Formats: sequence, structure tokens, C-alpha cells
Amino acid sequence: MFARSPTLVFLASVVAVGCSGPRAVPTPPGAAAVEAAVRDAVTRTFVECRPDRCGMRLDRASAVDSVRLRDGRARVYLNDAFAQVPIREEGLASIRAAIGRHLDPAMHPGTVDLIALGLPVDELVPNPLRRSLPADEARRPDVRPEPRPVVRRVTNVPEPSRGLFGRHIALWQSHGWYWERRLGRWEWQRARLFQTVEDVFPTGFVLPYLVPMLERAGAEAWTPRERDLQEHLVVVDNDGSSNASVYVEDGAWSDTPGAGFGVGSMPYRDRENPFEAGSARFAEAAPGGSAVAEWRPTIPEDGAYAVYVSWAPHDRAAAAAHYTVRHAGGSTRFVVDQRMASGTWVYLGTFDFRSGAGPDSASVRLDNTGDAGTVVTADAVRFGGGMGLVERGGSTSGRPRWTEAARYHLQYSGMPADLVYAVTGAVDDYGDDYRGRGEWVNYLKGAPFGPNRDRSARGLGIPVDLSLAFHTDAGVTRTDSTVGTLMIYSSPGADSLRVFPDGMSRFASRDFADLLQSQIVADIRALHDPAWSRRGLWDRDYSEAFRPNVPAALLELLSHQNFADMRFGLDPRFRITVSRAIYKAMARFLAAQYGEPDPVIQPLAPTRLQARLSGDGRVRLSWRATPDPLEPSAMPDGYVLYTRRGAAAFDDGRSVAGDTMWVPIDAGVDYAFRVEAWNAGGRSAPSETVAAAWVPGAPKALLVSAFDRLSAPASIDLGPWRGFLDGTDHGVADRVELSFVGAQKEFDADVPWRDDDDPGHGASYGDQEATVSAGNTFDYPAVVGPSVRRAGFSVETASDEAVEEGGIPTGTPIVVLLLGEERETTPGAASEPAFAPFPASMVDALRAHADRGGALLVSGSYVGTSLYEHPSTAADAVFEDSSSAARAAFARDVLHVTWRTGRAVREGGVFSVDASVGPRTFGFHVHRNPHRYAAESPDALDPVGDGARTLLRYAESGMSAAVGYEGPHRAVSVGFPIETIVSDTDRDRLVASLLGFLVPRASR
Repeated sequence: MFARSPTLVFLASVVAVGCSGPRAVPTPPGAAAVEAAVRDAVTRTFVECRPDRCGMRLDRASAVDSVRLRDGRARVYLNDAFAQVPIREEGLASIRAAIGRHLDPAMHPGTVDLIALGLPVDELVPNPLRRSLPADEARRPDVRPEPRPVVRRVTNVPEPSRGLFGRHIALWQSHGWYWERRLGRWEWQRARLFQTVEDVFPTGFVLPYLVPMLERAGAEAWTPRERDLQEHLVVVDNDGSSNASVYVEDGAWSDTPGAGFGVGSMPYRDRENPFEAGSARFAEAAPGGSAVAEWRPTIPEDGAYAVYVSWAPHDRAAAAAHYTVRHAGGSTRFVVDQRMASGTWVYLGTFDFRSGAGPDSASVRLDNTGDAGTVVTADAVRFGGGMGLVERGGSTSGRPRWTEAARYHLQYSGMPADLVYAVTGAVDDYGDDYRGRGEWVNYLKGAPFGPNRDRSARGLGIPVDLSLAFHTDAGVTRTDSTVGTLMIYSSPGADSLRVFPDGMSRFASRDFADLLQSQIVADIRALHDPAWSRRGLWDRDYSEAFRPNVPAALLELLSHQNFADMRFGLDPRFRITVSRAIYKAMARFLAAQYGEPDPVIQPLAPTRLQARLSGDGRVRLSWRATPDPLEPSAMPDGYVLYTRRGAAAFDDGRSVAGDTMWVPIDAGVDYAFRVEAWNAGGRSAPSETVAAAWVPGAPKALLVSAFDRLSAPASIDLGPWRGFLDGTDHGVADRVELSFVGAQKEFDADVPWRDDDDPGHGASYGDQEATVSAGNTFDYPAVVGPSVRRAGFSVETASDEAVEEGGIPTGTPIVVLLLGEERETTPGAASEPAFAPFPASMVDALRAHADRGGALLVSGSYVGTSLYEHPSTAADAVFEDSSSAARAAFARDVLHVTWRTGRAVREGGVFSVDASVGPRTFGFHVHRNPHRYAAESPDALDPVGDGARTLLRYAESGMSAAVGYEGPHRAVSVGFPIETIVSDTDRDRLVASLLGFLVPRASR
């Protein structure tokens, strides 16, 4: 066991120096021959282990440094490479058996002890994965910490009892935009490659996926970089506010003894701390409450804003300060422990606010309800992330703060310069940035785990459990293979000791790193690439690994420089898998670390949503649980239903026991619904959004939500020409795309890197960086539904999976199939395609609907492309199988269209050629933008057969953009998604005219 005795720690360190073993001791006669025999047996075993013939895969460089015989035992000192792979009990048993087989009985010592990194190799088996070996208690804290959240959201859903409730995880995503003093400019810390840059590429994992997963599991995620993508920033403070915002008080409030936040004069100069520039207020707590502070922002633009609060330190700080955030969806309550985290920004949540809203729908309220003898303090409240605020070299960054390096966010967050973000003396922002992230972790926790320059610094008192640095800088290969996943930890700390300040073994970091790498690689192999490479498990003195005084790991997930890796890395589904693997590994490590039961894994989002009207002012909502093929525990115990009424935002939700619910709705009002699943491990991501509207006496329109696709952009891999074809197919981002910097411009794999401004193969433009563009938001029934309702129809919704499974109910007069950019896609190295828009079950359901005389409106970028598989006319079609023939027959006989061409235009202008269809001219999104995904590859569709005619044409080319058919049934096919129409008014007019074509008023 790795005991906590300082003497033993020192001896272990001596053993590890140079991997050369302990100093020489006298050896008995014949020892040299035995040592040589043992060295030979171990070496032969290592050779035969390659690639995987002895129960474990060794690093190719594994070797024996030295052998020492003493008291009949052979101590074999292995080099560091041996420990760069996962060590498991069964693998060690196989290694030992193989060594024994290679030893002549006459030369066999009593025992062969294998030592690596100064430890018996059994000690390299992670605690959570030990079966017969006893746990190493030195890697666990002496006192198991109780969950201690800073912020608790008041909700009717139970807190996760077997998740991460009350745990604190510090993590960050790579580098960031920074001031390069030598060049006198702001720049990225890495090169623009394959349409992204490492400074924001991991952000596409961490912010949309990993952080929410951790928080839904009950953890608090702390980030040294700004997490809010909102470019506006509003600060409300007792010392003065921005944007004409107002701070008000009621009751007895006084100034706190110390300093507080002050907006001051922006931009902030180097080392200027805004949390020392103003004052703060406090009120004595009272059981019934007698005082209120309220922050009333003037919101500059509709949108989502992160809300941060702050408070000043006080010796009698309240353990439960009560905050209420009023927003466009209602109000949300929080209980905050002000004994921790004073003097910095503390994240409450992200909420929708409306421009110009009053305090009833845009405010934060704090009251003094609490235990007598304690106090609540009130300081600044911040809405939004904003743009760069710190001046370097005479200018600010000019970029949204979420793109900036951690150094500048840490300054704005009140961190002390010399201990955290200016450790180089403010002469090297690059060095300050990567060093400061680890020291920020220590300042969050505080004494005795404080920053390494002063571990006695009080800090913020947050009981940080883990630290993770997320990077993607893992090398290049000229083959078609991926580079894979590398993991780095450090057994020595900044003080060169192998223990944390409380005496706990720093090999806890190895356990964490091993579990993390194992989970990531296993899940990628199961869901994406069976050949995904597990690279080394390095014990190295990287700053982000050795500086944190908590268990820490540095992840190099893949290589952003390598095309094969980036075919996965740019796929949102891969990002989800990786992020979920990281969350699961953290949950499992902490459960084992603190002696808790195995965690329950939070569920996946529900699917097969439907919203069906009853005819009496009620809507029946239904959904299904989504089993996780990798995690049997990830099944729901219940659900949360969220409702949006009219132009408001979603409310705070209500708890639902089963998978069905009847909800009363008001006539003539647009409703939207989404669902989350929950269990003892936490809550799922939200489901897609369904819509409903009840217009008494009106016919029903069933909106089928069929745009499920998430994908990487189109790619090319022909000889030396490799890369991503953004102009052909952007791919489909999950809700937002924030890591795209510009189209790839260098496709020749033979072009070498020269410098970060001229990085060779993969080089990309930077015209789109620091922008956030819309992806698939999974809410298009709620986008199109109001237009359908205003056209005089009641609105129902069903997911495409529900229709494929259950068909279309008889008596449904009209079906609106929203295909968006649904298109059959083969992800990464997978052989099975996904997201086929017209599977046989969907074709059968739609054909049956048309055979009953039902009307059909279909819109999407790939309607013709998917139905005809590229032949230009029905007569040219050569079908691969009966399914493709059935799709073409459906196009010809039901929709009465044929495919003219894909990528019909580059600009989204459309005009009407039919007097019954309007508006006369309008446009749809074909370029990336923050409001709606871009339909960059629309189809041109021509009419087929009697009764079919062109209704709309593209302005750029004159090709047919929409076809209408009148016959035994009626159909309209639109070659672009109607939800991407730029103007809501134009969408209303077009939808009304198309529905009027399909179901004339005389027949309603």
C-alpha cells in the first residue's frame, strides 16, 4: 500500500528517479546470473505480449530498467512506458504467469516483484476496478465529504440521490483568443484547421453537452472561461449599473465591512479587480423575511441570457439565501449557500428574456428570509456573457468573451492576479493562461489547497472534487486511421511530492485518468469506431495536470490536426457520446472515491412524442423512454413536462409519473411542449418540441416532425485530397454550432505546416469564427404551427417515429411533413447509414393517407434527392432495390414530382408563378445565421403527370422550387424547408396559401 508516511513517500520518489531503482546493495553469490535470467524472462514476455497475447496490451517501449535480487526476491524496475497503459489484475496475472514460463526452475527466485513509477505494479490498478486487491485508502480522503452545493434550484423533481448532487467539478475547454505581446495582436493559441481551431473546438463538447450533463446529474460545473454565448452583457449593482438598469431595496440594508463589485470604468486595465472597486449590501436574516433587494435589468435584445449573482464575504453568512429569477417563462427559485464563493460570479441558470420587459418578467430578487443571527449579502447581478472587457496592448479582444482565454475571464471574476492569472508577472499572456487554469482550481478550493504560491490563501471555500482540462492536440498520421485518445495526469504535484496538501495520494489522479480514458474509448468503440485507438496514459508534468491540488486529468481526446479524427470530431453525435462518457466516468470515480454505491446514469431524452387533440379543448401528450444500450441503469423513474404558451418562454415544468398526460388548452392559442426524463442519477436532455393549437370547428393539420439528423459536414478523401466540403453540405449541428471558424481552403495532404498562420493541410478560413449559428433545434412544429393555426387549422404533432410505428389516423384531412435537412447519412467509419427521410414505413403511411383522399404538404432540402437517388427524370431511374423503387413510385404517383437537381441555388430568393400562392417574392436562409439553420442545398423539383404544376420558382435560376398536384388527393412538395423562410409574415402567407390549395375553404 502507498502509505502516507512522509518517509515512505520520499523513498518512493527516490526509487522512481530515472527509473533506475534503489542504490546498490550487496548481493549474494550468483545473484548476477539470476538477475540476468529474470531480465531476460521479463523482456521475452514483453516481446511476446505484442500486440495482445498476454492479457494486456503493452506500450511498445515497455522495458526493464534494472533487476535487483535480495532475500530470494527479484525486484524488477520497469521503465515509465510500462505504466502508460491501463493496468488490470487479470493482465498482471497473465504477465506473471508468462514470466514464470520463461524462467529456468534452477534460476527462479522466490518471487518476482514488478515495480513501475516507484510502486508495485498492483498499485497501478485503479481503486474502482479492483476485485481481489484491497483498495488503496491512501487515494481517498480521510473524511468523506458531504455533498455541499453552492446553488440549489427549487424544483418538484427529487435531487439525484445516486448521481453527482452537491459535487463540484472544475473543467475547461482548451485555450482561447489571447494577446500575443511579441506580435502585437490578438490571436488564437492554435492554428485554424479542418473548419475549426482547438481554442473553440472542445467548447463544442463542453458547453452544449458536458456541462449540462453534469448539472443535470446534480453537480456544479465551474469554468475558468465564460460559458454564456450571449454577446450582450448587463450588470446591475448597488454602485451603478449598465444599460439604464436599476437596483432597488426595501427594508433594512447596510454596507458590508469590506469591498464589493463595482462596474467602474471599462475596459479594465491589467490586474484591475472589479470585485474590489465597489461596495456590497447586507441585511440581518429573519425567519419571516423583512427585506428585499431586486436587480432590474434593461434587456437589450430578446434571447437567452446566463444569470450570475455575487455576494460579499461575511463572518455570519447565511447558508440559505433565497433568490428568485423572473424571466419570460415565469419565475425560478434558488437557495444559495453564501458561506462559499463570495467575491466572484456564481452561475444560477440560463433564461429567456424579452427586450424592454418589466421587473415581473426580467429581474432577480433576494429576500432576507433565514435563520436569526445570520446575514444575507447582496452585490452585483450579471445577465449575459458580453464582449471582451480586459485591455491588453491598448485594445480589447473585440470578440465575445466565451472565445477568450481563461486569463481575462479570471480577472473579471475577481481572482487575485499574482496567485492565479498573472503568474508570469503579466509579461506572457500565453503562459499566464495555461498556468492560471490550474491555480484557479486551487483558489476555488482554498486553504490548505490554495494556489501553489500560497496554499494558505483562503480562496472561495468551494469543495472542488475534480479537475479536467479538455484538449484535442494529439498528433497526425498520414494513414486513414485515427490518432485516438491520450490521457495525462501527474503523480508529483507542483511541490514535487506525490501527495496532495491533505496527505492523500496523488495517484488518485491516475485512477481518475484511467477511468476517464477507459470509458471514452469503450463508448466510442461501441457506438462509432470499433478500431478507435487508446493512446498512452502518461504521468507527465503538464501544468494543467500537476498544478491542481485535487484529482486532475488532461484529456487529449483526438487530433484536430488529423482528417480521420475530425470526421468523427465534427459529428454532433460523437460529441454527445464523448461528453456522456466523461460524465459517467466522473460519476463512477467519485462514487468509488467516497465509498458510495455505483451511480445511476441519467436517462436519455424521451422520443416518439405526440400531441393529439381531443376535440374538447384538451391535448393528449405521449412519449416513450429511450433505452441506453450501454447503460442498463439509465431508465427513467418519471418525467418533467415543460409548456410554452403563446409568445412566452417555457415554464419551469411539472412532474409527470407516466408517459401520457392530458393537458387543457385555450382556444386560438399556440402551445409547445417538451419532456425530460429523470431518475436517481439526474435528468435527461430535453426531448424534441411538439406543438398544438385548438381552433374550434376547424379541420386538423397533423405536423410530422421528421428532421432528426445530426451530422458532420460533407467530406472528400481521394488520394492526397482530403477535407470537408462546407459548400456542398454544412452538416447539421445540434441546436447551435459554435466551433466553426470558416471553410477549409487547403485539401492537399502533402502541404506541410509552416506556422499557425500557414498550417498546411486542413488550413481553413476564419471569416465565421466567434459566431454562433443555428443548427437543428428540434422544434419546427412550434415554428410552423402558428402559421398553420393562423391559416384556420387546428394543430397536432407527431414525431416521424410515431407515424412510422402507428401510421396516420383515419380522418386526418392534412399532413405537413417537415423534413428539414433530413438525408441519409453515413457517420464516421460506420457502415450503417442513418436518417433516411423516406423509410418504407413512412412511405406506406403517407400513401395510405393519400389513398383516403388526404392532403399532403412535404418540405425539405432533400425531398427529390432522397426519393430518386439522383436520376434526373423518372424514366432515367435505375433502382437498387424494391425500397428505392417504391420511393420513386411514391414521388411519381403521390407527390407527382421528379428530381431536377440538388444544390439548385446559392441564394434563397423565391417567387410565385401561381396566382393562388403567395407571397409574390420572399427568401429563405441558405447561409449560416443565428436565427435558423441554413438550407444550403435545396432541391429543384419538376411536376409529373396531369394535375401537377409548378407553384414557386427560385429567383436565381428560375428552376421549380415547389410543385402542387390536384387529383383524387392533393399534394404540395417544396424543395426547401418552409421553417427556414426568413420572414414570419412571409411564412404565414405562404403556408396559408399552400393549405388553401390543399384544402379549399369550400371543402372544410
